[in-house]
Amino acid sequence: MAVIDASKYSQQELINILNNLTDDDIEITGLCGQRYVACGWKNQKRLILEGVPGNNLAAFADGPEIIVHGNAQEGVGNTMSSGHIQVHGRVGDIAGYGMRGGELFVKEHAGYRLGIHMKAYQDHKPVIVVGGSVGAFAGEYMAGGTIIVLGINTIQPLIGHYCGTGMYGGEIYLRGDYPVKHVAPNIEKVVISGKELDNIIDYLHRYSIYFKYPLEKILDEQFTRLTVQNVRPFAGLYAGFVS
Repeated sequence: MAVIDASKYSQQELINILNNLTDDDIEITGLCGQRYVACGWKNQKRLILEGVPGNNLAAFADGPEIIVHGNAQEGVGNTMSSGHIQVHGRVGDIAGYGMRGGELFVKEHAGYRLGIHMKAYQDHKPVIVVGGSVGAFAGEYMAGGTIIVLGINTIQPLIGHYCGTGMYGGEIYLRGDYPVKHVAPNIEKVVISGKELDNIIDYLHRYSIYFKYPLEKILDEQFTRLTVQNVRPFAGLYAGFVS
């Protein structure tokens, strides 16, 4: 395994070193806001990060496995196509922006606009699992994929305002109580349990393994599935629209 101390290099030097390494397993220590780590990677490398990676971690990535022992800043997994990201802390705003595939597991909380513009295509179905709470506009303009919010160890509301605004595909699963007034009016809310959780039980089980939290405690609260009622919520706003 290659080990790199990020504190010894400038932003661009670090990115150049990473992009030219041939090792399949890489550990980076001393991260403190360095941006664009693993940005555009198209490989199956495994990256262990110690510290706080900066904006756009794994943006446009296709394939790598990334484990962050700490928090991560804005834009984690921005437009990623495939791969796996674990953050053993919290993430900032617009995590999972435009995700086209892959998965993002966050132990704690996420900021604003989680998973906006997420989409799915053929076998590519992105998923985001957040262990804590999420900020406003989660799932905004969401077109596909899955977002799961668990509300573990949080005193904040499970979701912020305008959850699912403009959503026209995909699913959002909320565990436990949440402020109904924060959900966009175009969204259908259905309480589910038992076999109805089969679509997400694997993700819940994996969260419990990654972050050492008992699965039975995750399942001791009911889940609500949010889906869109009208797949063309803005159709009437366009000039010349005919129903």
